[in-house]
Order: sequence, then structure tokens, then C-alpha cells
Amino acid sequence: MEALESNVDVKEVYVAVGMRSNMRRDIEQAVRKRGLRLLQAPRPELDGMCAGGTHQGVVAVCIQTRYLDFSELIALEVKPRTLILCLDEIQDPRNLGALARSALAFGATGLLIPARRAVGITSAAVKTSAGALSRLPVARVKNMAQSLQKMKKAGFWISGAVAEGGQEPWSINPGEKVALVLGSEGGGIRRRIESELDHRVSIPMAGSIESLNVSVAGALLLYEWLGRK
Repeated sequence: MEALESNVDVKEVYVAVGMRSNMRRDIEQAVRKRGLRLLQAPRPELDGMCAGGTHQGVVAVCIQTRYLDFSELIALEVKPRTLILCLDEIQDPRNLGALARSALAFGATGLLIPARRAVGITSAAVKTSAGALSRLPVARVKNMAQSLQKMKKAGFWISGAVAEGGQEPWSINPGEKVALVLGSEGGGIRRRIESELDHRVSIPMAGSIESLNVSVAGALLLYEWLGRK
């Protein structure tokens, strides 16, 4: 539904044979409004279209996602705070999807991801995002470190989440234009990227847990810097 109601380039939509629900009625109306084809297919065929992924009886066939140019992304401005979430080699599409969902929920400007050694906008990421990746601007870059340097020249302050040794998030004034960097699931922020940071931020925790899942940490920082009034 998010894809049909946004600017995603949908070619056609399939529903499972025998599917009866209010959702099907809503899908039919949305498909008709877009002037698209609504087709029926057996569930095993939908399983094959999802390449082993799961579905809820409906599949949309879309044109490959268009990424924004880097220059387009950093030119976007949101008041009172422009925040671009920069993901340094995130590997799990579910983490990408969850981070996109939090970014959209709290009003982030968009996502910046590497073109190599990182997950892109896959069907699994889109599904986990609950439609957020259909609405949130995303750019891909070949060199994250160089991109952060360009963001500095454009007036951004660079803040990165580290497991320990950083400032508490509420003690930092991140600025009006922020690049929030989150590192990979296993290694965190790469040393080359960390050298570009203006602020290093750590989330204090009680107990024996050493660190949070990257999507959870990202949601907390987004809430702290965008969601709190």
C-alpha cells in the first residue's frame, strides 16, 4: 500500500488466488487509481517471485529503485534540524529496513549508504521498513569518507555512534545540519570514517550488555535528536 500510494514505479500487482480480506479491497482500489494491472497467482508462484522471502498474499513488481544523487540528498533541508543517517557498511537488510522506518518516523531527511560492501534497497529491506523505503530519500556513494568531507563543507556536523568512550547523546548539541553515522553490525564504524567525526556518541547502559543492535541504537539517537520536544 505504501508503494502504491507513493512515487514507487510499480508495474503490476499480484494477489493470491482466493485471497479475501479488507486489504484486498484496499489494494484493488489503489491499483485502479494508479491505472495498473491486478493479477491473480497461486501462492507457490508468489513464493517464487519473492525469492524465498515471505509475503502476505500480495506482491508488487516494481522498477528498480532510483537512488538520489549525493548532491540532491545534501541539498534537502528540514526544519528545525536536517539529519541524514549515514550507514557505514550495514550488511543485514532487516537492519537497513528498521533504520529507514525509524528515520521516517522521527523526521530524518534521508539515508546515505555505500555502493560497495553494504546492503542496498532489497525486497527484504523494503518489507522490514514497512513502506518507509518507498518514501525516504536514499543516496548511494562510492566513498563514504570523501562524502562526509563534502558534507562538512556543506555545513554538516558529523556525529558517530561508538560502543564506548563517546559523549552521552543528550549532552551534545549536534547542530542544525547533522550527519549521523552508524557502523556495521560486526565492526562498528571503520577507523577511516571515525577520523572524520566531530562528535563521538555512546548510549550509556546498565547491566552486562556491551552494545545494542545497530537499528536499536539508531532509533534511540534519532529519537533523542529529532523526536524529543
